[in-house]
Amino acid sequence: MKKRFIGRLEYFGSLLFDLERKEYIPFDKDATSILFNISNFKDIDEIYYRYFSNKFNYLSYKSFIQLAQYLGIINDDYSLNVEFLVNEELELLNEYKILSAPLKVYFALTYSCPLRCKHCFSNSGDIEDSLKKDELSFEKIKKILKELKELGVYYISFGGGEPFDKDNFIQILKYSNDLNLVVFISTSLITFDKYYQEIIDNNIKIKEFKISIDAVSSRDYLNIKGRSYFDKLKNNLKLLKMYKEFNNEVSIRFHFVLNKLNYNDLPAFLNFAEQYEADKLSFSPIFITGRATKDLALSTEILKKIDTVINNMKERTRIEIEFFNVPLEVGKTGLYTGFGCGCGKTVCYISPYGDVLPSGMFINYKEKFSYGNIKNSSFKQIWLNTYLKEINNISEYDTRCKECEYFDNCRGGCRFRSFNEFNSLIYKDPTCYIKK
Repeated sequence: MKKRFIGRLEYFGSLLFDLERKEYIPFDKDATSILFNISNFKDIDEIYYRYFSNKFNYLSYKSFIQLAQYLGIINDDYSLNVEFLVNEELELLNEYKILSAPLKVYFALTYSCPLRCKHCFSNSGDIEDSLKKDELSFEKIKKILKELKELGVYYISFGGGEPFDKDNFIQILKYSNDLNLVVFISTSLITFDKYYQEIIDNNIKIKEFKISIDAVSSRDYLNIKGRSYFDKLKNNLKLLKMYKEFNNEVSIRFHFVLNKLNYNDLPAFLNFAEQYEADKLSFSPIFITGRATKDLALSTEILKKIDTVINNMKERTRIEIEFFNVPLEVGKTGLYTGFGCGCGKTVCYISPYGDVLPSGMFINYKEKFSYGNIKNSSFKQIWLNTYLKEINNISEYDTRCKECEYFDNCRGGCRFRSFNEFNSLIYKDPTCYIKK
């Protein structure tokens, strides 16, 4: 009988993926040990007195069993509803405190794109045929996705460029569904209408559409995005609402990269999101890399004001709003405390040409930050060597950060912003406006 949960052994204990609810659940070493012993014994009292009576009281033990039963991890007859993956690298993981695999992989399929956004980190747009030929093939992409599933990676975010510009993208989505992967798409939505019916006909299920919006008027859209496709965007947003009727589990996220050209339009962005019934609204300060220029950057004083405005917006809408700013909140997931920036630790990026990087922002520094190329090695081999890279071995931090109350979670903020600005991974994130 197929198990509901897939388990990964990790340095902190284990990570279970719920195939029904499509979410990860972390457990510490004691909880993991209980689960393993339940798979060998059905007498839960015997398990307690044999292995755990010297660690915690019986009431706490029974409470955990009941919680696990409520979640469906342990069945009513005390059999285990988890299939644990084999992990032969625990010694390495324990020594360097790295995950056996990321939680989510951002997979850029192509740098082809119908737009010319002023803030595009990858310089996406029209690309030469020779570059198209260098992209990962459909068969190679399928092989990578299969390996990721075998490693217990279930969250896959497809982007670009524009992922709908990738040949065989619908087949890639269908194959991902067949593997039971949880699919996120980061898209401009400009060419969505061409593929809408094919998505419906193939019964393709998407967990989240993250739509790059950035402006809510034709004039501003043309100025920021480089092409006059605003009416096309609005028409395709209506199609996306129809898709939501077909797949009511999908989440629609509107995303805005904040810069000097648009940061005063926050209330209009919220109105637009409400008009088109978005579920989530997210903002991130511009990264000065790729096509973005410094004259578009926002000062820390402006970012602080934006934070106040966004907090006020949260109080007057049903839409979930996120502002990806400092301090980072990665550590608030409990067992990941101390990671700070999750790039290369809980997530990673695969470029259209096979480079595996901590995040897509590092694509312009790939000679220094690439973990390897997936055309030449398996993903597992590449990931297990991430501990060798400087970005995964930061032991010193900006002294200003070490005195901050948010340090345990944030660890100095975005490491890319620090490196891009100061040529150092140690300095405080330059967008941080927190004063001691």
